[in-house]
Amino acid sequence: MQRKPELMAPAGSKEALRAAVAGGADAVYFGGRRFNAREFAENFEPEEIEEAVDYLHERGVRAYITVNTLLADSELEQALDYLAFLARTGVDGVIVQDLGLIKLAREVLPGLKLIGSTQMTVANAAGVEMLARLGLSRVVLARELSLHEIRAIRQKSALELEVFVHGALCFAYSGQCLLSSMVGGRSGNRGRCAQPCRLPYTLVDARGRPVAGGAEHLLSTRDLNTLALLPQIIASGVDAFKIEGRMRRPEYVAVVTRLYRRAIDRYFEDPGKFEILPEEEEAAAQAFNRQFTAGYFLGNPGAGLMSYGRPSNRGVYLGRIVARGPGLRADLRLERVLRRGDGIEVWVKQGGHVGTEVCRLWVDGREVDEAPAGRVVALELPPQARVGDRVFKTHDVRLMAEARRAYTGPREERKVPVWMEVWAAPGRPLEIEVRDAEGHKGRGATVFRAEPAREHSLTPEFLERQLNRLGNTPYELQGLNVHLDGEIMVPFSEINAVRREAIENLRSSRLSAWPRVEVDAAKIEGAIRRLLVAGRPVAFPSGTENIPRLAVAAGSPAAAEAALASGADRVYLGGERWRQERLAGEAGLEKLLECGAKKGAEVIPALPRIWQEDEAGRIEAMVASFKDCGAAMVLAGNLGSLTLVARAGLAAWADYQLNVFNNLALVQLAQLGVAGAAVSPELNRGQLQNLRQDILPLEVIVQGSLPLMVSAHCVLGARLGGKAGEKKCPAPCRKNYFGLQDRLGLIFPVTTDERCRFYLYNPKEICLVEQLPDLINRGFKFLRLELREKEAALVGRITSLYRRALDAVLSGHKSDLESIAAEIEALAPAGLTRGHYYRGVI
Repeated sequence: MQRKPELMAPAGSKEALRAAVAGGADAVYFGGRRFNAREFAENFEPEEIEEAVDYLHERGVRAYITVNTLLADSELEQALDYLAFLARTGVDGVIVQDLGLIKLAREVLPGLKLIGSTQMTVANAAGVEMLARLGLSRVVLARELSLHEIRAIRQKSALELEVFVHGALCFAYSGQCLLSSMVGGRSGNRGRCAQPCRLPYTLVDARGRPVAGGAEHLLSTRDLNTLALLPQIIASGVDAFKIEGRMRRPEYVAVVTRLYRRAIDRYFEDPGKFEILPEEEEAAAQAFNRQFTAGYFLGNPGAGLMSYGRPSNRGVYLGRIVARGPGLRADLRLERVLRRGDGIEVWVKQGGHVGTEVCRLWVDGREVDEAPAGRVVALELPPQARVGDRVFKTHDVRLMAEARRAYTGPREERKVPVWMEVWAAPGRPLEIEVRDAEGHKGRGATVFRAEPAREHSLTPEFLERQLNRLGNTPYELQGLNVHLDGEIMVPFSEINAVRREAIENLRSSRLSAWPRVEVDAAKIEGAIRRLLVAGRPVAFPSGTENIPRLAVAAGSPAAAEAALASGADRVYLGGERWRQERLAGEAGLEKLLECGAKKGAEVIPALPRIWQEDEAGRIEAMVASFKDCGAAMVLAGNLGSLTLVARAGLAAWADYQLNVFNNLALVQLAQLGVAGAAVSPELNRGQLQNLRQDILPLEVIVQGSLPLMVSAHCVLGARLGGKAGEKKCPAPCRKNYFGLQDRLGLIFPVTTDERCRFYLYNPKEICLVEQLPDLINRGFKFLRLELREKEAALVGRITSLYRRALDAVLSGHKSDLESIAAEIEALAPAGLTRGHYYRGVI
């Protein structure tokens, strides 16, 4: 039998939280003022969180708190105190991303339910298995998964699965986007994404010439809407449906939550007759939309995922202007009802979109408050509006007013049914017991002792009227049993007081039934210090322990050979296949391993940075092939890869996509058996200095053009891949080089891998060659050149320059670094950057 999934609604404010409850949410997720991925929402102060949790629990609604950002070492103590506070408050779970915080929570607060954020980029069953091993209870799966893949994960895992079903989509895999971070210093991994994906870009070729028209919103996705897919998603076995929208208005939360509540309930009442009503589709679109998409649930939708025309709410189509009158007057033929107070937007032929509020309406010369579909209405429009322009309704005053009433009215619409029993006898207090459907009870008794009635005696009817006065509470009287011993009297004020007492005691009983995690103060004190134990010693030959090694990430066998020939101490091979590059194959990998061994260097094959469940068989075969070839270590960039590599008995080197941001993340990885780790490129100089070098061997990226986005949507295929309906993309990515040009003229190079994933690169390459002495002094064991997208000759040239630089530092010739930096700069046409080394992220 299918289980009814939990409906989770967002709340960025107290009003939105009440709206979510009024809409029928089973759970609400929200964040405090720090450590959450929506730092720009209003969010909640600590005392407001306590009030919110009690408000939700009294109404039978679960409370989840987002603590889903990466944390610096300097923040971990505060974060732990915050988690302890949340545990004492009785929250039902905490949504997390940071591996170090997960380690800390599991050690100190073992009873606190942890939910893996979508920022952890879990897209396969092996990744879910790793989260279970880390002690998590639920995971928010990557939005890029299909229903087929979700079903496959469900069959392999007992962990609770949560998926987004409505709201905004990220263009890139969540947790793997550095665009906002690198171009503006505001990190999505730190909750401060500036959403540069919603800006216009122009697709250009290798010469900078536009190839698909002018500027478009090429990275701006439509909004997810799965109302019509609810039966299929339910059948996939997920445990929770999540609505995105902590930055949205409370009215939006109320409308969308109610739509999903009604649709889910209707399906379980009669699955065979399930349908989404036209008025429900209309309400969803009117609440907010950038056009709708089913996302990746039914497979990759291509251009159907994107909203190229505009990145903001488009509303619903209202009609066209058929005539212009005197002044600002215009005639509009309506496709939908229009009311005074509605917000509309004219899509003018020149100048974009012009919005206004409808203040006055005329039909046949008579002023009206509303006009139905099919009529021609006169109204005042901006002067730019012309005959033939389309008009969209972006704000429906009636829909929003109805939504507001649901959560602002004096009487709550969502009620908890209760039953009451009353006992009264002469000379005894009147007693009331109130109970709910779960068996929680509250009792109360009057101070006044009942007296024989002189005129008006108590009756069941009178008591029902008095006891049913529950309007400002979440309770609704469903039944009343009255036990009266003769004709007696009790003052109205006493009856009202005992009703309030019984209800308050019921409230206390309901709240006490929600479990609260015991917090051991002794465990919290010094917890971070206790966990930061030294790891196993770095396994270098005697006498070389403090000599850093030069590592190169190469994208092809030819590039790997060039790196080895130019002095690399370690080469990471592949991971993704670029353009038409050939794969190494077992014979090629064996040859490279042998070549590296002769030079005293390591060759470490890499798994793809991201892979989804439908690729699991291929990835398992890759790992087996690496082992057969004699590889001892594999570069792994996601949690699923760590699982498969360990299962094969090989060592894993954690790649930077695992977002190692603090020392406790290193402790977590060390206890998983990882051999070493590349740290996050978002760390600044001071944060790098704080990383302990005795937990794991550490690697820092000193050169390279990092992918700022990795996406399952290919812009090249969508814009240049042929006409709609063609079964096969003609692969323009194999015939030319392309980039996305922003408003400032900067061109971001793009490429695709063999799985048609789309990579957008920083045009400026990170270069820390002049900072090598500092990094060496800090004890980093490996200095990496991230060159996977580059041709073999360029890989060899850059590697040789860094070999010279490293040798110069180690031999005391630091003055050579300036000239070497100039040579590297000459190889980077778009220029160089020090990334976050000095500025860091907020």
